[in-house]
Amino acid sequence: MITIKKIRACKKSRKVLALLLVLACGFSVFAQSSDDVGEIYKQIDMAVASKSAEKISSILQANRSSPNYKLIENYTLKQTRKLIITDNLELARQTSLAVIDNNLENFDAVELYSYIDKAILNQQAANQAAENRRRLEEERIAARNAKSKQQIASRGNFQVVNTASGEEVYVNEQQASFSSTIWTVKLCLADFVYQKITEPDYNSVKYGLGFGANIFRPSERFVVGADLFADAHIVTLSASEKKESTTNTEGDLPQEFFISGRLVPEFAFADLSKNLFLRAGIAAHMLSSNDRNITNSSETFITPVVGLALDNVALGDSQFRLFADYDIGHMFYDEIKMAMEFGTSILLPFSVSDKTKMGLELGVQDLLLMKEEGGIENKAKFTFAIGVGNVVK
Repeated sequence: MITIKKIRACKKSRKVLALLLVLACGFSVFAQSSDDVGEIYKQIDMAVASKSAEKISSILQANRSSPNYKLIENYTLKQTRKLIITDNLELARQTSLAVIDNNLENFDAVELYSYIDKAILNQQAANQAAENRRRLEEERIAARNAKSKQQIASRGNFQVVNTASGEEVYVNEQQASFSSTIWTVKLCLADFVYQKITEPDYNSVKYGLGFGANIFRPSERFVVGADLFADAHIVTLSASEKKESTTNTEGDLPQEFFISGRLVPEFAFADLSKNLFLRAGIAAHMLSSNDRNITNSSETFITPVVGLALDNVALGDSQFRLFADYDIGHMFYDEIKMAMEFGTSILLPFSVSDKTKMGLELGVQDLLLMKEEGGIENKAKFTFAIGVGNVVK
């Protein structure tokens, strides 16, 4: 027989089984729901990584009926706050706006959107202010440069020099070549000397070859240079003979070789003039003769010299120079009372490139010797040379 106790035990067992079945179903549904939310979170992360507010809006709209929509919204706003931290304000604003579009009652999203919008406006205002300051500074510098150029143009004799840093510096003509060495080399293909001696009355014309060079190194305060010249006259073209020779019995023209040279450093104060130089150096005038009784030419004469020069003067592409030297060494020679030398030349270019110029140099030099016995010896040189020099801009 079935007793009442057995019936009651059976009913209790059924209730327990039913409760277990309900719990199992609920757990299964919860697990399934958790898996779905995790997948949506991944979709939101991918949309944020691709910087697509449209994808986020689509994800929210597709899950509006989901029982976990509140969790999805909160996760979206969490990612939005991370965007704010990384200073990606525009995407954060679009993401919060996507939440608002799908749920106008989400006041957290509205408040967050308002905060982001103000931050963007403040940032734009700051950027605009910085841009305005930059443009004003550029306009100020441009106006100052324009004024400086106008002032420089009104004063003249200025040019632009680019520095190593790329800046433009305006300097005057004296300073334009501070860092440049200026040089000229010449080869005298025709070097004639006309010698005139008053006591006895003797003259001759000789032909020779010569070489010369000038170099200058300007600096901010000074210009240092040097004048180098040497020639040799070995061919007598004509000569006069006024008295009998004691050594030249055949009656031929006296044979004399003239060799001369000078090395004279030059120095100028750039503030005063870059072309007016003080000169001090040494000069030599050597003689080899087979009959000085006829010519009465002065013997070898080596002397210190001091003088002035107007040198390295640019006349367009041409180059002009003028010098005057006093030969101190006459005090050490009994037969010479006083000695002076003068010279001038001009280089006329016929070919000018970016770096060098080549042309014909015409020159005149004169050595004046006053002798103790009252006579005068004068040697006037006429030089025709090919000159080559560098171009300084």
